Amino acid sequence: MSSAHPLTDDLRARRRTWLLGGVLFVAYVLVGCSQPAVPGLLTGWVPNVLFGAGAVVFAIGLGRAGSVTGRQPLGTGAIIALAVWQLLAPMWGAMLFGPSPEVDDLLGIMIVDTVVPVVAVMLAAIAVVQIARAGVVPPRWRWAPLWALIAVVVVPLLEAVLNAAQVLTASTGYYVLLAFGGLIHAAAMTFLGVLAIALASQQPVTATEASA
Repeated sequence: MSSAHPLTDDLRARRRTWLLGGVLFVAYVLVGCSQPAVPGLLTGWVPNVLFGAGAVVFAIGLGRAGSVTGRQPLGTGAIIALAVWQLLAPMWGAMLFGPSPEVDDLLGIMIVDTVVPVVAVMLAAIAVVQIARAGVVPPRWRWAPLWALIAVVVVPLLEAVLNAAQVLTASTGYYVLLAFGGLIHAAAMTFLGVLAIALASQQPVTATEASA
């Protein structure tokens, strides 16, 4: 008879999944912050690839128990769809209007620029709710992805409202708000990455702890 407790493998799967996913999210932020210093096509793609890889790792898990959604179809599908959507986001304009859009394409480009983030937010909202409902993440941190999503969404929403009211133009205030939004996004993703790494280090792996 095996001496290994069945929960031990589950906890190990969570540790591996959350550690790798957390590292990928932190790497996503670090590489993204380095883009202005190292411009180019490669550095432009790498952050999205790192984010997508981290999201898929969290969704599927390195072992079923590692999945933050418990591999439930809705939540898992939403996370994977978000990863793919974000990876393709920079390409939508070129795919629809070509590399050199005409003046007549301006309205279409504006629509695409609006639809792309809206779809991303919708997928992220589904994902964070399903993560909380799955009950895999410890109760204290179950809604942490929702906190991060709210933080990321607030600034773009404020920007959109001010633009609609014609209060915000391409002025110093606009660029300050844009930079602040980027900072909030980086902070939110760093928070999720560091939290995942911390939770991974706290997961018990011994049979005694697992059976407690």
